[in-house]
Amino acid sequence: MRRTSLVILILLLVASVLAACGGGAEQGAGQDEQGQNRSSNGKQEKTTVTFWAVSADEPVFRALADQFTEQNPNIEIKMTGHASDPHKEALKVAAASGTLPDMWFNWGGTLGSYFPENGFSYDFKQHAEDNQWGDKYIGSSLELVELGGQVSGVPWKVSALGFYFRKDLFEKYDIEPPATFEEFEQVLQKLKENGITPITTGGKGGWHPMRIMEGLIEYYAGAEGHDQLMALEQSWEGNQAVIDAYAKWKEWSDKGYFPKGFLTLDPLEAKFPLFKGDAAMILDSPGFNKLLIDDEQDPELYGFFPMPTNTDRISSYVVMLQINKSSEKDVQDAAIAFAEFITSPEVIQENLDIVGFPQARIGSPISEKMPIGSTVVETMSSNGAFLITDQALPQEVLQKFFQAQDDVSLQRMTPEEAAAFVQEGINNYKDRMK
Repeated sequence: MRRTSLVILILLLVASVLAACGGGAEQGAGQDEQGQNRSSNGKQEKTTVTFWAVSADEPVFRALADQFTEQNPNIEIKMTGHASDPHKEALKVAAASGTLPDMWFNWGGTLGSYFPENGFSYDFKQHAEDNQWGDKYIGSSLELVELGGQVSGVPWKVSALGFYFRKDLFEKYDIEPPATFEEFEQVLQKLKENGITPITTGGKGGWHPMRIMEGLIEYYAGAEGHDQLMALEQSWEGNQAVIDAYAKWKEWSDKGYFPKGFLTLDPLEAKFPLFKGDAAMILDSPGFNKLLIDDEQDPELYGFFPMPTNTDRISSYVVMLQINKSSEKDVQDAAIAFAEFITSPEVIQENLDIVGFPQARIGSPISEKMPIGSTVVETMSSNGAFLITDQALPQEVLQKFFQAQDDVSLQRMTPEEAAAFVQEGINNYKDRMK
């Protein structure tokens, strides 16, 4: 009898242990009373956000991510960096294969619009309304991230292009920053006559010299004509303004106003002739101001002026952070929190030496270490703007644009042939979109 009782007692103990184990397995990685995810050992789980950045900004994002995770220890930002052109390609490939990260850096215009138009990116429209984005972000930046009928990203920076020039070279040759296109050509000629390359640029990839070419189109076509050309509302073929722009581009190339062999030069290497004093100017974004500091150059040595086109408008664009529409809700929330964290004026103030400028967030400060900063911001505020070409044109048309400018420089195309070549690309694009 005692043996039977002992067996029963053992069986009851085993049953209770199994029940406890079963209950633990069933609850496992559940939620605590506050609704926080917890693993089977009771520790709060981390939410991981995969983030793709461009290599040039990767150190900035990593530093900001470290600060964010210090304040939000249950969120991990897992970052991958790509150079600019590989980044664009990697995003398209990932979208097609269903392997997009949870969050990614992107530009506006036709570069960013692919993702909302094809249902890949999160629409911030409701979130923006609920969180008064209109009071937080510069109006133009919000307009530039409205793509595909959606608020397609969190605006990070707004940017405008202009010429950064060596003040010492201008002073040496008694040159004043030009205000008109005619004065600009006189500056180019005088610099070349004195053995200085007027403009340094890197043609690899096409987008760096594109900044000069679009200024020529702005000058010859005027503001309205330029906008119509970029909107594909006016024919490029036989268009005298386009032909004149390509002719001037060829003239400047032939006169040696750009570095020898510039078409194969990496844009990242275009700065070196400027640093050495062999070149006088570079057409770049405000990020160049930060690059000077990173490369231990003296920003006080440089001045800034917009490319004179006689319209006063300046090439502009926005960079933003887009979020995967298919990511889990908690991951999207974490990504949004990170994006709004790094665009907050308080965080920018604490990181002035690394974040660069100008920020899309209203009230963002400018570092005293970036003396050209105020000049650029004032120019952006006072001048009209046009959308930079590599965001204005459809990407397949843009490739035709790049090839045309290269072939004109290499005398493989006449200006008339270049205009017709771009229009052929536009016609093919329109036929495909029907």
